[in-house]
Amino acid sequence: MKKQQITFEFFGDKRSNTSETAPQIDDAPDAQTLSETAEPGQALTPLRMRQAVLKWLANQNPCGIGTKVATRISKYQVDVAAFWSLPAGTRRRVEKTVLVEIRNNRDHCWPDCSNRETILEKIRELKAERTALEKLIRLEEPELKASDTLFEEYECWDYEKSRNPQYHDCLARLEELQHSLYKGSRLELIRQSQTADFIYVALPEGTIHADELIDGIGLLAIKDDLEIEEIKPPDTLICNAENRNHIVQNIAVACCKSLLFANGVNLSGDRIFITNPPRRRRK
Repeated sequence: MKKQQITFEFFGDKRSNTSETAPQIDDAPDAQTLSETAEPGQALTPLRMRQAVLKWLANQNPCGIGTKVATRISKYQVDVAAFWSLPAGTRRRVEKTVLVEIRNNRDHCWPDCSNRETILEKIRELKAERTALEKLIRLEEPELKASDTLFEEYECWDYEKSRNPQYHDCLARLEELQHSLYKGSRLELIRQSQTADFIYVALPEGTIHADELIDGIGLLAIKDDLEIEEIKPPDTLICNAENRNHIVQNIAVACCKSLLFANGVNLSGDRIFITNPPRRRRK
């Protein structure tokens, strides 16, 4: 099925009387080209990691993608944002939004903290304890299993209703440690914007362990060949229709300048002028 590419018309017909027709550029190469141009041993630069994330999202057929997208009006930009929409009568309804934060190395994953590694080690231990207790709960409290689950691999359990006091104590200690580590961090502020159904952190492969990442956030591992492996799936976050529409508009805002530049329309202060569009370099 042919992918649909969405562009945003910001000026309508207001500038249709310009002396030149806006120049056109060739269609962009498909996502597979990114991996074909990757050379083994190349460093995972910020650009290459962003390309890997864009390719990974493009393979999921989003209706729109943007980079450096603000989650508020202008604050707390995420590296990459995407949305999916479906027809709803004569219009379209946004069904899902995804935000991806890209980190270069381990030190960029958490705020500065004097005892960070100690806290991370304790978080890993508590998550391992939580997993063991949930296994015990499944044996001792089978009534907590959702009755409408058809397949075992998709079964759901309401662990919050467990009568196991050790489990609830583990959750409280884990929440306290994660709060102390992530409070006021950029990632936490982005999550608090409630503009995404799913949030990921993308890092070079092997940078962090999945249990070191805060609950609810997914983990993507970027390999040297620019392929991506989903190490940890994200939870579905709270995001209503109004907030989804907000991030879609911010994607359009983030794409405005690059779309105009790609078509030879340049902005310089209050002045707008037309030039030849940029051309790809020939190898």
